[in-house]
Amino acid sequence: MKIFKESIIIVILSSLFGLISGTLLSSNEALLTTIPILLLIIPALNSLIGDISTVLVSRLTTHLYIGTLSPKIQKSKRLKEDFFGLLITLILSLIALLLIGYIVGITIGIKIVNPFLIIFIITLTILLIFIIMFAALFFSAIFLYKRGRDPNNFLIPFLTSLADFLTPLFLILFIIIFI
Repeated sequence: MKIFKESIIIVILSSLFGLISGTLLSSNEALLTTIPILLLIIPALNSLIGDISTVLVSRLTTHLYIGTLSPKIQKSKRLKEDFFGLLITLILSLIALLLIGYIVGITIGIKIVNPFLIIFIITLTILLIFIIMFAALFFSAIFLYKRGRDPNNFLIPFLTSLADFLTPLFLILFIIIFI
């Protein structure tokens, strides 16, 4: 019953984020179809940032419970190691995703418009979301842990929906700014 109580609000919020995200994508369909490679890559980008964020939440929660990270807002060696380790993983995964996306795109005949600008926009989007998610998840995990709540029950479903919302939002915003 405890997990139900802790999860019901976050599931409702996650559903609302999903609805808003879908509306955002639908209302910008014309813009997104001008860069077809993005339509191929967006689902994988959502998955990538969601997966990295899930690993981060699990690591933060584990560190809090075993005591290797104090439940205070402060810098720590452990936090820096996690940040840079996940950042390197994210960058390597992003490179692989972009290579695979472009290879598949070329193979199936998707028109690739200004590849370097698109790579810049995608990279900027993912790095910005990673930094935002890292900070938000760190503060949220500390806050929930101090209040006796399990951060995993709240943050994992919430961050997945948040990543699904932020990825297209920033992509669309940067397309409007740079293209």
